[in-house]
Amino acid sequence: MSRSALALSALLCLPALAAHAGEAPRYHLTPIEVPGATGVYVNAVNEAGQAVGYYVSDEGYNQAFLFDGAKVVTLPRPAGRDEAMATAINDSGQIVGYASTITDDGAQTTALVWNAAAPQDYLVIGDDQSHKLNPADINDNGVVVGLASVDGAFRAFSWTQAGGLVDDGVPPNGPDSQAYWSAINNAGTIVGGWNAIFAATHATTGQFGAAGIVPIAAGVDDVASMAHNLDEDGTAVGEMDVDGSGNSVPVTFRDGTASAIPGALLGLSTGAAFGINAAGTIVGRAQDFATLSFKAFVYADGVAYDLLQQSDGDAGYPYLLKAAAINDRGVIVGLGRVGDFQVGSFIATPLAGDAIFADGFDG
Repeated sequence: MSRSALALSALLCLPALAAHAGEAPRYHLTPIEVPGATGVYVNAVNEAGQAVGYYVSDEGYNQAFLFDGAKVVTLPRPAGRDEAMATAINDSGQIVGYASTITDDGAQTTALVWNAAAPQDYLVIGDDQSHKLNPADINDNGVVVGLASVDGAFRAFSWTQAGGLVDDGVPPNGPDSQAYWSAINNAGTIVGGWNAIFAATHATTGQFGAAGIVPIAAGVDDVASMAHNLDEDGTAVGEMDVDGSGNSVPVTFRDGTASAIPGALLGLSTGAAFGINAAGTIVGRAQDFATLSFKAFVYADGVAYDLLQQSDGDAGYPYLLKAAAINDRGVIVGLGRVGDFQVGSFIATPLAGDAIFADGFDG
Protein backbone atom coordinates (compact mmCIF):
# COMPACT_ATOMS: atom_id res chain seq x y z
CA MET A 1 0.00 0.00 0.00
CA SER A 2 1.36 3.46 -0.86
CA ARG A 3 2.11 6.06 1.80
CA SER A 4 -0.84 8.12 0.56
CA ALA A 5 -3.19 5.15 0.81
CA LEU A 6 -1.95 4.29 4.29
CA ALA A 7 -2.45 7.86 5.45
CA LEU A 8 -5.92 8.05 3.93
CA SER A 9 -6.95 4.75 5.49
CA ALA A 10 -5.72 5.89 8.92
CA LEU A 11 -7.38 9.28 8.63
CA LEU A 12 -10.73 7.78 7.66
CA CYS A 13 -10.70 5.97 11.02
CA LEU A 14 -10.30 9.19 13.01
CA PRO A 15 -13.08 11.43 14.31
CA ALA A 16 -14.28 14.17 11.99
CA LEU A 17 -11.64 16.75 11.14
CA ALA A 18 -13.97 19.51 10.00
CA ALA A 19 -12.92 23.13 10.38
CA HIS A 20 -14.07 25.02 13.44
CA ALA A 21 -17.20 27.11 12.92
CA GLY A 22 -16.36 30.27 11.03
CA GLU A 23 -13.12 28.90 9.55
CA ALA A 24 -12.83 28.06 5.88
CA PRO A 25 -12.70 24.26 5.48
CA ARG A 26 -9.56 22.65 4.07
CA TYR A 27 -9.25 19.30 2.30
CA HIS A 28 -6.79 16.75 0.97
CA LEU A 29 -7.74 15.15 -2.35
CA THR A 30 -6.95 11.48 -2.94
CA PRO A 31 -7.76 9.92 -6.32
CA ILE A 32 -9.77 6.69 -6.48
CA GLU A 33 -7.72 4.86 -9.08
CA VAL A 34 -8.53 1.74 -11.10
CA PRO A 35 -5.65 0.47 -13.26
CA GLY A 36 -6.66 0.22 -16.90
CA ALA A 37 -9.96 2.05 -16.43
CA THR A 38 -10.88 4.77 -18.92
CA GLY A 39 -13.13 6.53 -16.42
CA VAL A 40 -14.03 6.28 -12.72
CA TYR A 41 -17.39 7.57 -11.43
CA VAL A 42 -18.02 7.62 -7.66
CA ASN A 43 -21.60 7.96 -6.44
CA ALA A 44 -21.74 7.73 -2.64
CA VAL A 45 -19.79 7.48 0.62
CA ASN A 46 -20.81 6.15 4.06
CA GLU A 47 -19.68 7.04 7.58
CA ALA A 48 -16.83 4.52 7.42
CA GLY A 49 -15.44 6.29 4.37
CA GLN A 50 -16.35 3.43 2.03
CA ALA A 51 -17.24 4.73 -1.42
CA VAL A 52 -19.06 3.11 -4.33
CA GLY A 53 -19.62 3.80 -7.99
CA TYR A 54 -18.54 2.36 -11.30
CA TYR A 55 -15.56 2.44 -13.63
CA VAL A 56 -15.28 1.96 -17.37
CA SER A 57 -13.15 -1.08 -18.17
CA ASP A 58 -10.66 -1.17 -21.02
CA GLU A 59 -13.28 -3.20 -22.92
CA GLY A 60 -15.69 -0.29 -22.57
CA TYR A 61 -18.07 -1.85 -20.00
CA ASN A 62 -19.20 -0.20 -16.77
CA GLN A 63 -18.21 -2.20 -13.68
CA ALA A 64 -19.44 -1.59 -10.12
CA PHE A 65 -16.80 -0.95 -7.47
CA LEU A 66 -16.30 -0.56 -3.74
CA PHE A 67 -13.44 1.63 -2.47
CA ASP A 68 -12.59 0.65 1.11
CA GLY A 69 -10.22 3.52 1.86
CA ALA A 70 -7.18 1.74 0.48
CA LYS A 71 -8.14 -0.23 -2.62
CA VAL A 72 -10.85 -0.69 -5.21
CA VAL A 73 -12.80 -3.95 -5.25
CA THR A 74 -14.76 -4.85 -8.38
CA LEU A 75 -18.23 -6.02 -7.36
CA PRO A 76 -19.51 -9.20 -9.04
CA ARG A 77 -22.46 -9.37 -11.40
CA PRO A 78 -24.73 -12.24 -12.46
CA ALA A 79 -23.90 -14.41 -15.43
CA GLY A 80 -25.39 -12.96 -18.57
CA ARG A 81 -24.93 -9.35 -17.42
CA ASP A 82 -22.08 -7.43 -19.06
CA GLU A 83 -22.12 -4.30 -16.90
CA ALA A 84 -22.87 -3.21 -13.36
CA MET A 85 -23.20 0.04 -11.41
CA ALA A 86 -23.20 0.68 -7.64
CA THR A 87 -25.30 3.70 -6.71
CA ALA A 88 -25.36 3.92 -2.90
CA ILE A 89 -23.96 2.45 0.33
CA ASN A 90 -25.44 2.65 3.83
CA ASP A 91 -23.65 2.73 7.17
CA SER A 92 -23.98 -1.04 7.53
CA GLY A 93 -22.04 -1.50 4.30
CA GLN A 94 -25.02 -2.60 2.21
CA ILE A 95 -24.52 -1.50 -1.38
CA VAL A 96 -27.23 -1.17 -4.02
CA GLY A 97 -27.02 -1.04 -7.75
CA TYR A 98 -27.84 -3.03 -10.83
CA ALA A 99 -26.32 -5.12 -13.59
CA SER A 100 -27.41 -5.02 -17.20
CA THR A 101 -26.75 -6.19 -20.71
CA ILE A 102 -28.02 -4.93 -24.04
CA THR A 103 -29.88 -7.41 -26.24
CA ASP A 104 -31.93 -7.17 -29.40
CA ASP A 105 -34.95 -6.74 -27.11
CA GLY A 106 -33.38 -3.84 -25.22
CA ALA A 107 -31.65 -3.62 -21.85
CA GLN A 108 -32.00 -6.60 -19.52
CA THR A 109 -31.57 -5.47 -15.91
CA THR A 110 -30.98 -7.18 -12.56
CA ALA A 111 -31.14 -5.13 -9.33
CA LEU A 112 -28.64 -6.14 -6.67
CA VAL A 113 -27.56 -5.66 -3.06
CA TRP A 114 -23.91 -6.30 -2.21
CA ASN A 115 -22.27 -6.07 1.23
CA ALA A 116 -18.90 -4.45 1.91
CA ALA A 117 -18.14 -7.13 4.50
CA ALA A 118 -18.40 -9.87 1.86
CA PRO A 119 -18.20 -8.09 -1.51
CA GLN A 120 -17.85 -11.32 -3.45
CA ASP A 121 -21.54 -12.10 -2.82
CA TYR A 122 -24.75 -10.38 -3.82
CA LEU A 123 -28.51 -10.61 -3.33
CA VAL A 124 -30.82 -10.29 -6.34
CA ILE A 125 -33.71 -7.99 -5.45
CA GLY A 126 -35.21 -7.62 -8.89
CA ASP A 127 -34.92 -9.67 -12.06
CA ASP A 128 -38.43 -9.29 -13.46
CA GLN A 129 -38.00 -7.66 -16.86
CA SER A 130 -41.54 -6.28 -16.72
CA HIS A 131 -40.32 -4.11 -13.80
CA LYS A 132 -36.70 -3.30 -14.50
CA LEU A 133 -35.37 -1.87 -11.23
CA ASN A 134 -32.70 0.80 -11.04
CA PRO A 135 -31.99 1.34 -7.31
CA ALA A 136 -30.83 4.82 -6.33
CA ASP A 137 -30.41 4.64 -2.54
CA ILE A 138 -30.57 2.41 0.54
CA ASN A 139 -31.05 3.62 4.11
CA ASP A 140 -29.70 2.05 7.30
CA ASN A 141 -32.94 0.06 7.68
CA GLY A 142 -32.30 -1.65 4.35
CA VAL A 143 -35.07 0.17 2.47
CA VAL A 144 -34.17 0.54 -1.20
CA VAL A 145 -35.68 3.21 -3.45
CA GLY A 146 -35.27 4.13 -7.10
CA LEU A 147 -37.04 3.85 -10.41
CA ALA A 148 -38.71 0.91 -12.11
CA SER A 149 -38.97 0.89 -15.87
CA VAL A 150 -42.42 -0.47 -16.70
CA ASP A 151 -43.30 -0.70 -20.39
CA GLY A 152 -40.68 1.95 -21.10
CA ALA A 153 -42.01 4.44 -18.54
CA PHE A 154 -40.51 5.25 -15.13
CA ARG A 155 -42.32 4.54 -11.87
CA ALA A 156 -40.99 5.17 -8.37
CA PHE A 157 -40.42 2.04 -6.30
CA SER A 158 -39.39 0.97 -2.81
CA TRP A 159 -38.18 -2.45 -1.65
CA THR A 160 -37.42 -4.27 1.58
CA GLN A 161 -36.27 -7.82 2.11
CA ALA A 162 -39.30 -8.50 4.30
CA GLY A 163 -41.94 -6.83 2.16
CA GLY A 164 -40.49 -7.11 -1.33
CA LEU A 165 -41.22 -4.67 -4.14
CA VAL A 166 -43.73 -1.83 -3.79
CA ASP A 167 -44.66 0.09 -6.92
CA ASP A 168 -45.02 3.66 -5.61
CA GLY A 169 -46.41 4.77 -8.94
CA VAL A 170 -46.47 8.29 -10.28
CA PRO A 171 -47.98 11.62 -9.14
CA PRO A 172 -51.51 12.45 -10.35
CA ASN A 173 -50.28 14.55 -13.26
CA GLY A 174 -51.77 12.87 -16.29
CA PRO A 175 -51.20 9.65 -18.22
CA ASP A 176 -47.77 10.67 -19.54
CA SER A 177 -46.20 11.39 -16.16
CA GLN A 178 -43.41 9.27 -14.71
CA ALA A 179 -41.56 9.33 -11.42
CA TYR A 180 -38.39 8.17 -9.69
CA TRP A 181 -36.96 8.27 -6.19
CA SER A 182 -33.41 9.50 -5.66
CA ALA A 183 -32.84 9.18 -1.89
CA ILE A 184 -34.33 8.01 1.42
CA ASN A 185 -33.35 8.83 5.01
CA ASN A 186 -33.64 6.59 8.06
CA ALA A 187 -36.98 8.15 9.01
CA GLY A 188 -38.38 6.89 5.70
CA THR A 189 -38.73 10.26 4.01
CA ILE A 190 -38.10 9.87 0.28
CA VAL A 191 -37.26 12.51 -2.33
CA GLY A 192 -37.01 12.48 -6.09
CA GLY A 193 -38.77 13.87 -9.11
CA TRP A 194 -41.43 13.40 -11.76
CA ASN A 195 -41.83 14.59 -15.32
CA ALA A 196 -44.14 14.41 -18.27
CA ILE A 197 -42.47 12.59 -21.14
CA PHE A 198 -39.90 14.86 -22.86
CA ALA A 199 -40.58 17.63 -20.30
CA ALA A 200 -38.74 19.13 -17.34
CA THR A 201 -38.48 17.34 -14.01
CA HIS A 202 -40.24 18.49 -10.83
CA ALA A 203 -39.11 17.76 -7.27
CA THR A 204 -41.20 15.37 -5.18
CA THR A 205 -41.33 13.76 -1.78
CA GLY A 206 -43.10 10.86 -0.10
CA GLN A 207 -42.97 8.60 2.94
CA PHE A 208 -42.03 4.93 2.92
CA GLY A 209 -45.08 2.83 3.72
CA ALA A 210 -47.56 5.57 2.86
CA ALA A 211 -49.16 6.04 -0.54
CA GLY A 212 -48.63 9.26 -2.41
CA ILE A 213 -46.04 11.28 -4.33
CA VAL A 214 -46.39 15.01 -3.71
CA PRO A 215 -44.56 18.26 -4.56
CA ILE A 216 -41.68 18.85 -2.14
CA ALA A 217 -42.14 22.64 -2.05
CA ALA A 218 -44.29 25.44 -3.37
CA GLY A 219 -43.74 26.20 -7.04
CA VAL A 220 -41.76 23.09 -7.94
CA ASP A 221 -44.37 21.89 -10.42
CA ASP A 222 -44.27 25.23 -12.26
CA VAL A 223 -40.57 25.21 -13.15
CA ALA A 224 -37.73 22.76 -13.58
CA SER A 225 -36.69 21.25 -10.24
CA MET A 226 -35.29 18.05 -8.74
CA ALA A 227 -34.53 16.74 -5.25
CA HIS A 228 -31.31 14.71 -5.13
CA ASN A 229 -30.71 13.96 -1.45
CA LEU A 230 -31.73 14.75 2.12
CA ASP A 231 -30.53 14.65 5.72
CA GLU A 232 -32.05 12.91 8.72
CA ASP A 233 -34.05 16.02 9.67
CA GLY A 234 -35.75 16.07 6.29
CA THR A 235 -33.91 18.99 4.70
CA ALA A 236 -33.47 18.06 1.05
CA VAL A 237 -31.08 19.43 -1.54
CA GLY A 238 -31.32 19.64 -5.28
CA GLU A 239 -31.87 22.18 -8.00
CA MET A 240 -34.62 24.54 -9.15
CA ASP A 241 -35.28 27.38 -11.56
CA VAL A 242 -36.21 29.64 -8.65
CA ASP A 243 -36.58 32.89 -10.60
CA GLY A 244 -38.11 31.52 -13.80
CA SER A 245 -35.06 32.51 -15.84
CA GLY A 246 -34.59 29.02 -17.24
CA ASN A 247 -31.47 28.44 -15.14
CA SER A 248 -31.65 25.90 -12.33
CA VAL A 249 -29.52 26.67 -9.27
CA PRO A 250 -28.54 24.69 -6.16
CA VAL A 251 -31.34 24.80 -3.56
CA THR A 252 -32.52 23.42 -0.27
CA PHE A 253 -36.08 22.20 0.26
CA ARG A 254 -37.33 22.66 3.81
CA ASP A 255 -40.87 22.79 5.23
CA GLY A 256 -42.39 23.28 1.80
CA THR A 257 -40.05 26.10 0.77
CA ALA A 258 -37.27 26.07 -1.81
CA SER A 259 -34.31 28.38 -1.14
CA ALA A 260 -31.31 29.08 -3.35
CA ILE A 261 -27.99 28.27 -1.66
CA PRO A 262 -26.09 31.59 -1.43
CA GLY A 263 -22.92 31.74 -3.50
CA ALA A 264 -23.09 28.11 -4.64
CA LEU A 265 -22.82 29.00 -8.33
CA LEU A 266 -19.26 30.28 -7.77
CA GLY A 267 -19.69 32.78 -10.60
CA LEU A 268 -21.12 30.26 -13.08
CA SER A 269 -24.64 30.13 -14.49
CA THR A 270 -26.32 26.93 -13.26
CA GLY A 271 -25.80 24.15 -10.73
CA ALA A 272 -27.19 21.54 -8.40
CA ALA A 273 -26.71 20.31 -4.84
CA PHE A 274 -26.19 16.57 -4.42
CA GLY A 275 -25.40 15.95 -0.74
CA ILE A 276 -25.99 17.28 2.77
CA ASN A 277 -24.71 16.02 6.13
CA ALA A 278 -25.84 16.36 9.74
CA ALA A 279 -23.89 19.60 10.20
CA GLY A 280 -25.73 21.17 7.27
CA THR A 281 -22.70 21.14 4.99
CA ILE A 282 -23.86 20.87 1.38
CA VAL A 283 -21.93 19.78 -1.70
CA GLY A 284 -22.66 19.94 -5.38
CA ARG A 285 -21.71 21.35 -8.74
CA ALA A 286 -21.67 24.71 -10.49
CA GLN A 287 -21.44 24.82 -14.27
CA ASP A 288 -21.64 26.90 -17.43
CA PHE A 289 -22.23 24.68 -20.43
CA ALA A 290 -21.69 27.60 -22.82
CA THR A 291 -18.04 27.79 -21.78
CA LEU A 292 -17.72 24.16 -20.57
CA SER A 293 -16.78 25.43 -17.11
CA PHE A 294 -17.35 23.25 -14.03
CA LYS A 295 -16.62 23.56 -10.31
CA ALA A 296 -17.35 21.45 -7.25
CA PHE A 297 -18.70 23.47 -4.35
CA VAL A 298 -18.91 22.93 -0.62
CA TYR A 299 -21.26 25.14 1.42
CA ALA A 300 -20.30 25.32 5.10
CA ASP A 301 -21.36 27.69 7.88
CA GLY A 302 -23.21 29.92 5.44
CA VAL A 303 -20.38 30.30 2.92
CA ALA A 304 -19.87 28.56 -0.43
CA TYR A 305 -16.36 27.51 -1.43
CA ASP A 306 -14.67 26.12 -4.51
CA LEU A 307 -13.59 22.68 -3.28
CA LEU A 308 -10.46 22.61 -5.44
CA GLN A 309 -9.30 25.98 -4.12
CA GLN A 310 -9.79 24.74 -0.54
CA SER A 311 -7.61 21.68 -1.11
CA ASP A 312 -3.89 21.35 -0.37
CA GLY A 313 -3.19 20.11 -3.90
CA ASP A 314 -5.02 19.31 -7.11
CA ALA A 315 -4.17 15.55 -7.12
CA GLY A 316 -3.68 15.84 -10.88
CA TYR A 317 -7.13 17.24 -11.66
CA PRO A 318 -7.10 20.39 -13.80
CA TYR A 319 -10.62 21.04 -12.50
CA LEU A 320 -13.34 19.27 -10.55
CA LEU A 321 -16.61 18.31 -12.17
CA LYS A 322 -18.81 17.56 -9.19
CA ALA A 323 -18.94 16.97 -5.44
CA ALA A 324 -21.32 14.01 -5.35
CA ALA A 325 -21.81 13.17 -1.67
CA ILE A 326 -20.66 14.00 1.86
CA ASN A 327 -20.77 12.01 5.09
CA ASP A 328 -21.28 13.30 8.63
CA ARG A 329 -17.53 13.42 9.20
CA GLY A 330 -17.24 15.88 6.33
CA VAL A 331 -15.59 13.46 3.89
CA ILE A 332 -16.59 14.32 0.32
CA VAL A 333 -16.49 12.18 -2.82
CA GLY A 334 -16.76 13.48 -6.33
CA LEU A 335 -15.56 13.65 -9.92
CA GLY A 336 -12.72 15.49 -11.62
CA ARG A 337 -11.41 15.86 -15.13
CA VAL A 338 -8.45 13.64 -16.03
CA GLY A 339 -6.54 14.72 -19.11
CA ASP A 340 -8.63 16.17 -21.90
CA PHE A 341 -11.61 13.84 -21.91
CA GLN A 342 -11.56 11.23 -19.12
CA VAL A 343 -13.31 11.43 -15.76
CA GLY A 344 -11.71 10.39 -12.48
CA SER A 345 -12.97 10.21 -8.90
CA PHE A 346 -11.63 11.52 -5.62
CA ILE A 347 -12.11 11.47 -1.88
CA ALA A 348 -11.70 14.88 -0.22
CA THR A 349 -10.75 14.42 3.44
CA PRO A 350 -11.07 17.38 5.84
CA LEU A 351 -7.74 18.64 7.17
CA ALA A 352 -7.21 19.35 10.85
CA GLY A 353 -5.43 22.48 11.99
CA ASP A 354 -2.55 20.39 13.28
CA ALA A 355 0.75 21.26 11.63
CA ILE A 356 1.42 17.63 10.67
CA PHE A 357 -1.24 17.97 7.98
CA ALA A 358 -0.10 21.34 6.71
CA ASP A 359 1.66 19.92 3.66
CA GLY A 360 -0.74 17.07 3.00
CA PHE A 361 0.27 13.42 3.32
CA ASP A 362 3.09 13.11 0.83
CA GLY A 363 5.49 15.64 2.28
